[in-house]
This record gives sequence, structure tokens and C-alpha cells, in this order.
Amino acid sequence: MPHYPKDIPVVIVGAGPTGLTAANLLAVYGIDCVILEQNAGPMNLPRALVIDDEGARTMQVFGLDKTYLNDALEGVGSRYYDDEGNCFAATGRGARNFGFAKRIFFFQPELEAALREVSAQRSPGTLHFGAQVTDVRNGPDHALVTVQDAEGHSHQIRTQWVLACDGGRSPIRERLGIPMSGNTYAEDWIVVDTVNDPDQTLYSKFFCSGSRPTVSVPAPYGGRRYEFMLQPGETREQVLEDGFLEALMAPYRPYRTKDIIRKTVYRFHARMAEQFQSGRIVLMGDAAHLTPPFAGQGMNAGLRDALNVAWKLAAILRGGADAHIMQSYEAERRKPAWDMIQLAVAMGSIVMPAGRDQIVFRDLMMQALEPFPAVKDWLVHMRFKPKPRYREGLFLDLDTPLFEASLVGEMIPQPEVHKDSKVQLLDDVTGPGFCLIAQNAAGAAALAALEQDTLLDLPLTAITLDTMGSGDLGALSPVDPQAIRPFLTHRDQIMLVRPDRYCAAAFYPEALSATLERYAALLTQTDTARKAVDMTA
Repeated sequence: MPHYPKDIPVVIVGAGPTGLTAANLLAVYGIDCVILEQNAGPMNLPRALVIDDEGARTMQVFGLDKTYLNDALEGVGSRYYDDEGNCFAATGRGARNFGFAKRIFFFQPELEAALREVSAQRSPGTLHFGAQVTDVRNGPDHALVTVQDAEGHSHQIRTQWVLACDGGRSPIRERLGIPMSGNTYAEDWIVVDTVNDPDQTLYSKFFCSGSRPTVSVPAPYGGRRYEFMLQPGETREQVLEDGFLEALMAPYRPYRTKDIIRKTVYRFHARMAEQFQSGRIVLMGDAAHLTPPFAGQGMNAGLRDALNVAWKLAAILRGGADAHIMQSYEAERRKPAWDMIQLAVAMGSIVMPAGRDQIVFRDLMMQALEPFPAVKDWLVHMRFKPKPRYREGLFLDLDTPLFEASLVGEMIPQPEVHKDSKVQLLDDVTGPGFCLIAQNAAGAAALAALEQDTLLDLPLTAITLDTMGSGDLGALSPVDPQAIRPFLTHRDQIMLVRPDRYCAAAFYPEALSATLERYAALLTQTDTARKAVDMTA
């Protein structure tokens, strides 16, 4: 009989990328958890295919960037074709603002195996397959989880927090009665995953046809993923027959059953849970939001959730932060998650134009923008993609920035820096906790005098960045001076950076101790006390 803990700080339901990533982050912060997965074993299906630079940065916290992701395929951009086969738009690699390629292609069963391996090394016995959660109930300061093992025995676990990473059909969300808002596309899509593909290009191809929109995306092992929109009258059963698929794929590659590793039909969703939290139960990943695949953001949104939640749980469970700070998860993540859904919807309108009128509009718009290359570049390269920035949450003076280009509330860049005669990514120097970044002599002196090396019992690292080329031997110098330009907004200040790499505050050196006290108070005050302070401010 499997051994389940009777009392543990965190229970994670679901062993997909979101749940496994959350568990590995919690292990870095020294928080015990258990992962309950209802399936008897790994699903071994290549569902998600793309991890973005933010997602890779999340996995950098527990070292996966140096193992599995180090050998993954990096995308080089996208191409968009009309019905005549003309490429009417193209995108490139994009800048490595956060230390990694914008699009990295991977094989999900391998990624999950790598995540499980990290978890087994850091926290052996954490993951339980064949564990069916049959009930979750909120208490005043805890939750009770009832789980049935593969042999039919029932166990009850008392926990302080439940992370529901149990997928788009989340039984926990359903049990809590939390509805999903948004839309489901009327069209079904065929998805075919292949190996040994004759097309070895590393860019995604979008065939934006008015009759049969098609997507072709690179995949590991010389493979590709093909997605075809069903046409009216076609049935799910019909389109998965070998004869149908052979004719459908003929323009792209020979159809060989030995090269097909998955074929399925699914429907796209653009939906979001009406609340992300109920008491001590937190919805994450697909349980909280569902996005169409055109922007490659489904799994990545779940990784952002995991990084946002993990450090806050550590602050609560280790550092004395008040439980109310978990409310900031929804306050911070709801709008960015919805913005990404809307981005995918906008891309979908280009990939699958609704009739001839929309195609004509698209073509005329592209022609009209030819004299305005900057505007066309903004549109084609999807530069309207929202920045990783929060408009509310656990930040200081977010609504009253001193400078227009303030980084407070925004994910900071991750440049390569010189340290100890080696080139390293910034996060590898700062570590997984909080970080203080200075850029001038006054800031460096203030950090040198600081005796504090933790904040809310999480590590507090202090560094100086040589962003102005002073040649200070005690500072980290960037490999590419252009990569650190955003920091220059705060060149005379010190930045406090959260463990999820978002800038929490920017202040002048003389305010260092007071700012650390203010931020600790923001997280440790009870909700009632915080509201009382707000009313008298």
C-alpha cells in the first residue's frame, strides 16, 4: 500500500508540467509537498510542444536549463502563407531578453520525465500515480484532501494549501462550483504528430487558407506537428482514418503509419475560471485558464502560475507572511493570462480567416502597410504581445513610479554577465530568492554595509551591475551592453527583485533598510491590519 502523509504543507493535484514545476520550485525553497496524479502512470503523449523564454527561465530555478532544455530545439521564427502559397508575413528569432530563445521545441513525455527526475532527486517519494482525489474541503486555516489509491483504499491528508493543477476539465474546479467564462471555437482541428519528416526547417508555418487552415510546427527527432481545421460535414471518425490523412498530408509529406506518433481531434478554447482561489485551494494552469494554441502559450501560462505561487507559499510557510498574500496570485495573473488568450485569439483570426471578406481585408491591410515598414513590423512580429508586467500586486509604489520607464511591476531582463572569469546568466548569480541590484557607487556602498542576507526567510542576494561601463572590478559586467539598457532607468537607485524575477521596488540607497522593512510589512501584515493602514494613510 502506498504511503501518503497525514499532514503536509502543500498538496499538488496533477503531475503535468504545471504541477511538477510547482513541486520542484517548492523543493528549492525547502517546502514539503505531495503530488497526486490520478493516472496510473505517465501519459506519454506529445501535447504541449513549445516552451517560451519565460518558461525556460522558470525551469532555470531548479537547473533544467542545463540538462534537458540545453539540448532542445530552438525555433527561428514563423512564416505565414496565403492560399496561393505566397509568404505574406514572417517573423525572426527575436531577442533573448530573458536569457533564452523565444520558442524552444520539446517532446512533452521527455520534459515531464526530466521534471519527475528532478523531483525524485530533491524530494524522493513526493509523486504518487494512481491517486484519485475524491474530495477536497476547506477549513479555516487548512484543507482536507481525500484520496483513493490504486487498491481502492481511502486516505485523508491535512494540508495548508492545495494546488489544483488537474487540467482543463479540473474535477476540483467542478467540485468547487467555479464556472469558466469565455468561448469555445466551433471548429474542430486534426492534430498529427510525426517523426522523420522531410521538412527540417526550424520555423513554424501557418497556411492561412480560407478553406483548410493548416499549421506545421517543428518537433524533436526530425518531426513536425501538423494541425488541420475540419471542414463542415467532416466527422472526427472519418478524418482520423489512414486514407483520409494520407490525402490530407500529401502536399506536405508522405503519410507513413510508422512515422505517426499521435493523431487526434480536439477543439480550441479561450476560457478562464471566474476565480482562481477558494480558501486554501488554488487553481493553476489549464484548471484556471484555457487558450488556443496559436501563440504557444497554454503550458507556458501554467509555468508562470507555478513561479508566481511557489515563492509566495514559501514566504507564508517559512517566512511568516500572512496567508492573505496568496490573493495577489489572482490579482497579478488574471489580466496577463487573459491578455495571452486574446493574443492567441488575434493570431487565430489570421490563421483561420472567417470567409473571403476577412482574407481580402488581410491582404489589403498588408499591402497598405508596405509604405510603413515600422507599423507592419509591429503587427507581423506580434509586438503587441503583452510584456510580462503586473499592474497590481505585491509591489511598492507601483501606482506612483518616479520614472516613466520604471521596471517596478515588470520582469527584469536576464543578460549574460562576467563573473569570476566566467560568463553566466544573471539568475544563476542572483540565486532563487530575493535580490538587490545596485548600479552606482552609492548603491554598492549601501549593499556592502547591509548585514541582512534573508527576507522572509528566503535568500537575499546583493549584486552590483556595471551598466555604465565604469570598469568597477567589484561589479558584474554585461557581455552585451545593449541587453542591460532597461536597467538604466534605475541607475541611481537600488532595485528589489522578487524570486519570480519581477521588480518589487526601486529606491535610493539611503532608503535601503526602510524599504526592506516596508516590503516585509506588506507581506506579513494581516489583511485586516493592512486595510486599517490603508484607511489611515
